[in-house]
Amino acid sequence: MIKLFRNIRQNLLNEGKTTKYVKYAIGEIVLVVIGILIALQINNWNENRKANIEETAILESLHENLILAKQQSEALIAEEKVLKQSLIFVLGIEANPVDIEKQTITDSIFKDAVWNLQSDLPTINTYTNIKNTDKLSLIKSKTINEKFSDLDFRLNKLNNVLEDRLSVHQIRIDNILENDINFIPLVKSTVTEISITNETTNNYNEILSDKRIRNLLGMKLDFTQDVIDFRENLDIEMKQLICLIEAELNE
Repeated sequence: MIKLFRNIRQNLLNEGKTTKYVKYAIGEIVLVVIGILIALQINNWNENRKANIEETAILESLHENLILAKQQSEALIAEEKVLKQSLIFVLGIEANPVDIEKQTITDSIFKDAVWNLQSDLPTINTYTNIKNTDKLSLIKSKTINEKFSDLDFRLNKLNNVLEDRLSVHQIRIDNILENDINFIPLVKSTVTEISITNETTNNYNEILSDKRIRNLLGMKLDFTQDVIDFRENLDIEMKQLICLIEAELNE
């Protein structure tokens, strides 16, 4: 094809048809430019197609990860609410209070209230990996990107309050189990083969009448309510993100 164009130009020059030659040369240049533009357009189309495929794969992976993380979140919230009710029960401060003298606080109930603590976060590895590999820019939806920033913020806030609760628990609340009670009977609920016949029985009503112990458990209750609030806010963010991603994938 190039040889053919060269021959045409040469013939025009040999015949002295300069004007036609110039017009032909301009036409040839236009054809070349059009060819380049078409090639660029095709290349851009291919690149956009690849980006769209990669974006879809990323969104699908994020969606799958968020579904699992939300299931974890719901389980963690349920555990926190059980702990909250255990603390309310042992402190005898239910909305419909029962005479504390008539409450039956067993070793296992007391252990669950004082000892239990959940410090896990929902696992959202896919988002972290995508962020670390600078592929978030492939997600074109500004709303989804903003929601992930909100999710990141709430994860950090939840982590901070979990660390605060753990710090107080380790420094102050575990002290109850070390110094104020006989811990061996509490072990019986998990190490069932031991005998506690000769162990001193704990009088939990008397123990829980101590102002220091009540205040420490009250602090744990307050922290636990904060944790529940932060966990539920995070859960809402995940639910909204799941809906946004599903809408984006269905377009």
